[in-house]
Amino acid sequence: MPNTVHMMVGQKPAVKKAKKKVAAKPKAQASKKKVTKPAAPVLSYRNRTPQDDAFIVGLTRQQLGTIHEQAFGAPFPEEQFLRYIQSGAPTVVVEQNGKPIGYYSYLIGPDAKMHVSAMVIDPKHQSKGIGKTVMAHLEEEAIRQGVRTVEVFVQENNAQSLAFTRSLGFREVFRIEPNTIGFHKQLATN
Repeated sequence: MPNTVHMMVGQKPAVKKAKKKVAAKPKAQASKKKVTKPAAPVLSYRNRTPQDDAFIVGLTRQQLGTIHEQAFGAPFPEEQFLRYIQSGAPTVVVEQNGKPIGYYSYLIGPDAKMHVSAMVIDPKHQSKGIGKTVMAHLEEEAIRQGVRTVEVFVQENNAQSLAFTRSLGFREVFRIEPNTIGFHKQLATN
C-alpha cells in the first residue's frame, strides 16, 4: 500500500470564542445571513505506480505537448518521458477525493538542489489554489530531505507557467537556448 499524506487545503482550525451577552437587536438588522465558504478540498499524495503512467503521460501531453512543439519544433517525446517516469525518479500523484488530478516529479542532486522535472494539474482543477498547495507540500518535503534550493525550467512561450512560477517566489537565474528559462528558489531551512 503506498504511503499517503492527507492535507486540508485552505482550512483553518476553528477558534472558540467566549459567548458575550448582547442586547437584542432590532428585527431589521437580524435578517443578515452569515455567508459560509464551501469546504476546502482534501488532497492526498502517493507514489506513482505503473497503473498511473497512462494518466501522467496523457495529462502531460495535453498540458505541455503544444508548448513543447512550439518551443522545440518537435512533437512531445512521449516515449522518452515514459522512460523517465519509469526510471525511478520520484514521481508523486496528487489526488482529490481519491481521484488523480495531477502529479509532480523531481530529482535531487548532490548539491542539495531539487530539480522539479514536472508539476502538472488537470485544467479542471487549476486556478483554485491547488497548484500553490502542491508546491508548498513539495517544498516542505524538499526541506525534510535537506534541499536548500528548488529549481524549475519553464519554456518562455508558456505564459501561464511563467506567471505561476514567479508568483511562488522563484527568480530567473539563467536561460538555456533556444527557449528555456531556469528559475531558483532558496528554501528557508532551520
